Amino acid sequence: MNPAPSSVALRRLVTVISVAIGLVVFAYGWSVTEINFDKPQEPLRQQNFGNAIRELLSPNLLERDYEIKVSSVPFLVQCKAGEPEPATATAPADNSPYLVVSPTCADSTTPITVQGFNYYPNSLARITWVANDGTRSIQQIVGNTKDNFVTDDNGTFTVQILVPKIRGSAGKVSTIETQGYFPTGSPHFTATTALVFEKMVETIFLALIATAISILPSAVISIFASHNLMRPVRVTLGNLLVMVALLPVGWWIGTNLLAQIGQVILGLSHTGTAAAGGTVSLIVFGAVTTSRSQSVEENSLSARMRSVFNTLLVVLVSIIVVAFIADVFLVIGRMFTTDIPGYLSNFFGSIGELIELLIVPISGVIGAFGLASIGGALTTDGLKKLNPTMQHVIGGILGAICGAIMLGAMALIGMQAAWLGLLTPIVAGVLGAQLLPLLYTRLSGKKQTSIAGRSLDRILWWVGFIAAFAVTFISLNMSLAIIEGTLPPATSVTSIGFVTINNYVLDAILIGMVLGGVGGLSVGTKANFYLGEVLYQTTRTILNTTRAIEPLIIALIFSIWVGIGPFAGVLALTLHSIASLAKLYSEQIESIDTGPIEALQSTGANRLQTIMYAVVPQIIPPFVSFTMYRWDINVRMSTIIGFVGGGGIGFVLQQQINLAQYRGAGVAVLAIAIVVSILDYLSATIRERYV
Repeated sequence: MNPAPSSVALRRLVTVISVAIGLVVFAYGWSVTEINFDKPQEPLRQQNFGNAIRELLSPNLLERDYEIKVSSVPFLVQCKAGEPEPATATAPADNSPYLVVSPTCADSTTPITVQGFNYYPNSLARITWVANDGTRSIQQIVGNTKDNFVTDDNGTFTVQILVPKIRGSAGKVSTIETQGYFPTGSPHFTATTALVFEKMVETIFLALIATAISILPSAVISIFASHNLMRPVRVTLGNLLVMVALLPVGWWIGTNLLAQIGQVILGLSHTGTAAAGGTVSLIVFGAVTTSRSQSVEENSLSARMRSVFNTLLVVLVSIIVVAFIADVFLVIGRMFTTDIPGYLSNFFGSIGELIELLIVPISGVIGAFGLASIGGALTTDGLKKLNPTMQHVIGGILGAICGAIMLGAMALIGMQAAWLGLLTPIVAGVLGAQLLPLLYTRLSGKKQTSIAGRSLDRILWWVGFIAAFAVTFISLNMSLAIIEGTLPPATSVTSIGFVTINNYVLDAILIGMVLGGVGGLSVGTKANFYLGEVLYQTTRTILNTTRAIEPLIIALIFSIWVGIGPFAGVLALTLHSIASLAKLYSEQIESIDTGPIEALQSTGANRLQTIMYAVVPQIIPPFVSFTMYRWDINVRMSTIIGFVGGGGIGFVLQQQINLAQYRGAGVAVLAIAIVVSILDYLSATIRERYV
């Protein structure tokens, strides 16, 4: 069926308008980017550009050492009447350089011709006049503005100079002396080449270390960023709220109690009794293994108590093992100082120092999740037995506690920088966005399944988000921080019992209590919470934000923190590589075959077993390919971050360009091209053979 003429005409009109709009946009972009062909046509710019390109394509890769050879010939100033001119020099038998002057005597300011033979071809030379009293003066060549000249292809030259006018030299013999450059030895690499080689090795390992460090974090994060793995993850709201409510308590216990145990174990490395820490670790590990091997009824009180006991042992053994590993690494770090053993000692010692530095936050994390796990195990059955009324009451109480914790934590983060303060109203908006749909569903008594009902839910979601965001934004006076960059005053505090709390954080806690309490009261403790979806969206947002920041900017910030050098470059590339690799890994996980996953789940495998035996075998080959590709990218990217102090070849390249040493810059460019080509070939070979 042919379209109506009016429809065809409308389509053509829309096409013409779209092309016109696109042309206007492109023309505006052309103007904004200041594309101008007048400046490139200026003669001086063309000359400078040509010289720069010529020198870049003529890198000073090799050089030779030179020595200066001197040849001389006598010259009589002011010929004596009736006496013949001095004889002309003859060629020596050993083919050494020599001079022929014509005439061999002349008055002052008279031009004479100087010829040189057996000099090195196309090399610099110059003429010095040595008077009878030993006075030396470099002579300028007639017709040349310089005091040196270049020999021809045969190693000869013919130039003219003027006999200098020197008092007291008339009638006396002076000397015409010529200095010429002659190569010695074989060609060898220049100092620039040696420096470029050193920095290129630094660049390769800078990229390698950054890539290697980012592999494990990226692989772990990619699991949370994979929608197909996270979508089915659900937990009951009651269990989740209990665990979240216990996280701060566990953090406090970890940083104050477990950290002390870790510090004691760490002290063993300084007293030479690190072996004792290993013995304690083995004993505790054996206790955990023995406890887990005991057969107890799964749903009995004994089973729950055994689970609590096992968790406590795991927490204890975790901090002991971590501290013991730091002990061993610190001891190894003090064993050697030179050669390859020294490199290994420095590597392990640095890891030990890092663990020692982070022992308090590590203890806090272990304590927080350990206590949350214990709380979840102890309250699961109790929450299931609650009647409907108590479910909502307990849900409201736990929701208020967790809402206060979440917004309080966001407020503490927001006090560090103005724009980080937006996290608090955003999280409040997300909490508030759930309320209107929940309240509407509860009051109406049915869940909306039609298209119109789902659209109404979306509208209510956005209304709740905007309302909660606006209330939090205004209550916390965020406009002052966003517009003027003024952070909340740390001195504005309120005392509640024995606790002193910042007013900004207190306001956020109160808002969180209201939003969380209303939400928990509405849904109760038995409602399913889509934890996987929340983790997926949060992880994706963090990865996208991190990847949006260029490594150049990240390196600039890290160079302020750790100083100029390759360490700043490693940190910048590592952070950006984690975000990029996690995204690539997660997309590969999302495209895997679901058959093996369903087969394992049908046998009763848990989530960890499913990932290990159904997901990992499918993703290893593409993970290797992506990792090699990322190493290639990091090598090229490290060249750029070197311009801001990130170490590597980029720092040398910047110096050469700033000093207009384009031949030296050409060596760096050549090295980069060679290394990138070799890495590309190696990565292609590895992918072809193993992937």
